Amino acid sequence: MNRKVKPWIVAVFLLPGLLMYGYFFLIPAIQSFYYSLTEWNGFKAEKTFVGFNNFIALARDKTFLQALGNTMLFLVLGGLVVFAFALLFTYLITRPGFRGRKLFSNFFYFPNMVSQAALAVLWVFFFNPEFGLLNMVLEAVGLGSLCIPWLGSRLSGMVCIIAVSCISFVGFYLILLLSGCDKIPATYREAAALDGASDLVCFFKVTLPLLRDVLVISISLWIINSIKYFELIWAMFKGKSTMLNTIGTYMFTMAFGVDVPVFKLGYGSAVAVIMFLMVAVFVGGFRKIFDREDLQY
Repeated sequence: MNRKVKPWIVAVFLLPGLLMYGYFFLIPAIQSFYYSLTEWNGFKAEKTFVGFNNFIALARDKTFLQALGNTMLFLVLGGLVVFAFALLFTYLITRPGFRGRKLFSNFFYFPNMVSQAALAVLWVFFFNPEFGLLNMVLEAVGLGSLCIPWLGSRLSGMVCIIAVSCISFVGFYLILLLSGCDKIPATYREAAALDGASDLVCFFKVTLPLLRDVLVISISLWIINSIKYFELIWAMFKGKSTMLNTIGTYMFTMAFGVDVPVFKLGYGSAVAVIMFLMVAVFVGGFRKIFDREDLQY
């Protein structure tokens, strides 16, 4: 028997969560917008209002612009790599007759369960130019001319970061895509197969279009995570390699410093506001273009 739930009952259950969300997220977020308009070190109660000076300084800050470029490179190129592999593995795992789906999906998802700090230590040793495994393997197969300090330049460093991130995160998006495939009725694929379509054609003509909703959510999550990406890069470089800064690491460096305290909380808050605006514009624009009415099947 269906019972109509009274609105006040719903409000009572939601109120504790909403209060915690407002106190720990909404209020600090609103405060950060105000702090971005001030010059403040985080210790004194007095905050000097400077208007948009922090944002004007950011527009002229070469280190910030480089970090912004690194973030956009990671967002675009990293997204292409991650979703290319996620879609490839989705196609291979969902082929008729494939065995060991749970085993392979858990195998790809495993790096996502490991701490980013632990992964950073592993990859720093892997890319070490003197005793790293990568250069040792290249020398062993006669490709010693390709041995370089992989984390010593902006281009090679960003390539390494994208490769490491792909290994870490492709399993997460693979799980999302596989869950979307589980919702698609098998009769669609069977009908296409009866019409003579190959597995590859079925995937691109049947499965992929019906995964649109899942892809929109997955890409939106990738955009958000890419813009605020911090953990692995900070654990690998600790803000000391400015050429490999992202917006997230640069914000932390300006707000708190690395070896020498900086405590430019106003300037760091301005970087955080730009991160928020980027997420709002990119995710909002992407969903506006691709998020249509729900698919019914």
